[in-house]
Amino acid sequence: MLTSDELRLSERNRRFLSFVVTQAIRGTADRIKAYTIGVDVFGRDEAFDPATDPIVRIEATRLRAALASYYEQVGSEAAVRISLPKGSYVPAFDWAALAHGAEAGGDLAEKRAGMPLLSAQVIVQDHTGRGNEDMAARAELFVDALAMTLQKASFTVHVVPPEERRAAADAIQAIYCAPHEALSLDIAVRPVDAKMRYSWRLGDLATGEVLATSFRDYVVASASGYEGVDDLAADATSAMSAAIGLRQRAQGRVP
Repeated sequence: MLTSDELRLSERNRRFLSFVVTQAIRGTADRIKAYTIGVDVFGRDEAFDPATDPIVRIEATRLRAALASYYEQVGSEAAVRISLPKGSYVPAFDWAALAHGAEAGGDLAEKRAGMPLLSAQVIVQDHTGRGNEDMAARAELFVDALAMTLQKASFTVHVVPPEERRAAADAIQAIYCAPHEALSLDIAVRPVDAKMRYSWRLGDLATGEVLATSFRDYVVASASGYEGVDDLAADATSAMSAAIGLRQRAQGRVP
């Protein structure tokens, strides 16, 4: 895509696109900020201030327009579409098979049969300590937000339940016995200085390979401080989808 003449971008905006996609796939979406882009992509010095120098906002607008034009023309049949949502520099990844299925209507299960294995089972396990009620509440909200965004991306989600919910625990244990069919998503909320660190790690249960991982630190404010969790869950889901899709493509499972 970056080498296509049909993608009407300057060389530095090709670097812009490459940078944000690479960071998202690596699970380091927390590095995708105006300051980092200005310094690492556009060569601004350490005194760069995005509030007074609008270069990143201006070039992001051009990048969004170029991507939209590309997918309307030569990239119309692309299996994966990359976009830069307004108000963010973190890229979103949309699978054409999912979009086409939604437009066509009909039986959902029938459509999923021909899709990439983004409907893989994900077992979410919360490793947050239970000695702190605030951390436990934050972790519960994070798990809820992840479950919602993962389901929207066509993953099948299981959350490891408390020990007292034995039937559900046994069902998940059965999935662990067939690891080639599932992925593990380990999350935790922990204090780091005056901040709360929300971390996640997606792994392949069969091989132990870490497919994507990242974290984000939030300042603990006097208010609830929970408002960023939905955005973090959306970024995490996007990174997971991209990592899984690239691996499937490398394995020849996605055309």
